[in-house]
Amino acid sequence: MATLFDIKSVREKLVKSWLRYDFHRRWLTNSLEFPLQVALPKVTERQMMHDFMSVQTQVIQFRRVCEEHPGLVLIEKEFQFSSLGRQRVPIAVEWLSLEAICQFLRQHGAWARFVSDVTLLRSHFPQLESWYSENIALIEEYHGDWPKLIKVCHYFLAMPRPGLYLRQLDIADIDSKFIEARKRALKLLLDVLLPQESIDLRFTQLSHFGFEQRYGLLHEKNTLRFRLLDPALAEHFCGVRDMTIPVDEFASLNLGLNAVYITENKVNFLAFPDVANAIVIFGQGYGVQLLKQVSWLTRVNIRYWGDIDTNGFAILSQLRGYFPHVQSLLMDEVTLVASREFWGDEPKSKCHPADMLPFLTEPEQRVYQKLKTHHWKPFLRVEQERIPFHLLQQVLT
Repeated sequence: MATLFDIKSVREKLVKSWLRYDFHRRWLTNSLEFPLQVALPKVTERQMMHDFMSVQTQVIQFRRVCEEHPGLVLIEKEFQFSSLGRQRVPIAVEWLSLEAICQFLRQHGAWARFVSDVTLLRSHFPQLESWYSENIALIEEYHGDWPKLIKVCHYFLAMPRPGLYLRQLDIADIDSKFIEARKRALKLLLDVLLPQESIDLRFTQLSHFGFEQRYGLLHEKNTLRFRLLDPALAEHFCGVRDMTIPVDEFASLNLGLNAVYITENKVNFLAFPDVANAIVIFGQGYGVQLLKQVSWLTRVNIRYWGDIDTNGFAILSQLRGYFPHVQSLLMDEVTLVASREFWGDEPKSKCHPADMLPFLTEPEQRVYQKLKTHHWKPFLRVEQERIPFHLLQQVLT
């Protein structure tokens, strides 16, 4: 018969709670009470009658195993069975303390480290009490780093928006590489510790020096590469047509353009045909957030050309969130069908998770939905560099 009383299944239940951080969270909120019980499977009279000796053997073995674990108590109860009379059956196991659970799960060291880190954090930042429960995994991940991370936080509290490079921060025993490698943890802390006026909420990502801009640090300026598509414009730049300049300098340009094209593929960027009074920008994927600070883009026509896949439409939606007048270029069903022989695959693990994207037009949304539901083929992608070049020339003329 199946095993009714098994210490492994009890351990599995407890491990699931441990991995969900149930014990950590209840300890943080002072709601962890002992003794703590875990119920055992109920034994029916039919099971008892089917193989009484086997059940009894299991009960005896289970009692013996429970006795081997300090702080673990087996709870039993007498039941009246119509055919077997009164029988004493285990109904639950009970732990007398958290220490007993840690020992049972072999997590004594991990728990001691967690308690030590939380105690240290609480001593410096009691105002973060609710934050601890929401960031248990982070607390464990950065064990050993918290003394230095606390120093960095105190520095920013004393000197918000310091206007220095990371290399210039004068924090004892801490170098810039330490901070570089732990920006994610620092962002989660500083967002709660610092006053809102000390945080530039426009910068939400850590890439492209988002951390530095969010907290008022100097940084290597983000650059943007673009080409002048009109030879007449190049005359103002000594004939130079392909340029890479800091984004803030790009934001100060006054070229009087009619159109701006954005493409993600380098070869498409280099081969983009001439267009009067226009430029093409070499895109940076989700780094299009850099363009938010270019205010003059609100006054020119913008055409975005990305891959026909879930991430291409996600980037288009993101860009249109900044500039509602953005139009897509060769990202429609007609282009997709016309390029059938060049269909490829978007890696399943990299597909965008959203069911709907907020800033797509109805036709774009329909294509996105068909991609998500594998209307044409699973995980379809049409890379922009595979689209026949004459289609681009046609749509531009």
